[in-house]
Amino acid sequence: MTDPIGLAVIGPGSIADAHLGAFEQIGGVAPLWSVGRTLEGARLFADRWGFAHFGVSAEDALADPKVSMVLICSPNALHAEQARGAILAGKDVLLEIPIAMSGADARELVELADATRRRLFALHTMRSFDGIRYMRNLLASGEDTISQIVGFFAIPRRNNEGFTGTRTWADNLLWHHACHLVDASLWVTESDGITNESLLQGRVHPEFGTTMDISMSFILNSSVLVTHALTYNASALCWQMRMVADRGDYLFDGGTLYGVNGEVLVAGVSVRDLRAQNSQILGGLRTREPTDFDARGVLPAMDSLDLLQKASHP
Repeated sequence: MTDPIGLAVIGPGSIADAHLGAFEQIGGVAPLWSVGRTLEGARLFADRWGFAHFGVSAEDALADPKVSMVLICSPNALHAEQARGAILAGKDVLLEIPIAMSGADARELVELADATRRRLFALHTMRSFDGIRYMRNLLASGEDTISQIVGFFAIPRRNNEGFTGTRTWADNLLWHHACHLVDASLWVTESDGITNESLLQGRVHPEFGTTMDISMSFILNSSVLVTHALTYNASALCWQMRMVADRGDYLFDGGTLYGVNGEVLVAGVSVRDLRAQNSQILGGLRTREPTDFDARGVLPAMDSLDLLQKASHP
């Protein structure tokens, strides 16, 4: 029987709860360290999920020889630095989106993982959604061809709300939530980059300093037009991608994929159900086989975000 994988979590917040819920159902993971911004937060998370240790020092967790895998769910700007420390400590890393805040930093991190023979997984969860996988396979088969993708993402952030209450840090709308839509667009169409990029930025929150609205456009594979709009000025979560194809429109909406006649092609599960993603990653760790979440595979998305940021207009 395979020994459980020793896990440390850095950033015990809402998405970390979703990960631990998935691991609990999948099995094969031993929760060892909960590392948080505050001792109380780390302790509460440890008590909730049965971690053996908790604290505010990542160094203590990384020094534990029983820890072989580190899950990083901290604020966006800390991801690359914390992942670098975990890799240099000899750990495999599951890194929440975004893996870095620039294409160059992302590439440096991937190359470090390769050089040290550590596995680095980018948690681009849309790749695990059955409806998105269906569209990737459909287009790869040549059964249909798309000419346009229109995405819309909205989530309440007017008062920096999270799934479990007021947050202590603010997301970067481009590098976090837009990264989901940009990567999914590239992945579905098997594109390796964007052209003709443009980004419009709306209001900045007066207290939190984060951009609250963005709209972007670019072209994939010379002919596929892509437009994505995202907002934190929302009253409810909305997560959509409409793909305009030769046969008609396909709509991914909150986890469900609808076909060209409005029929349900793929019934959805919660977008916070991480079992499919995490199962594939654990399998890849044990077999050393490639996965859809290997960080090198998301570098085109990171480079694309670089281009969009440079092309931004207030």
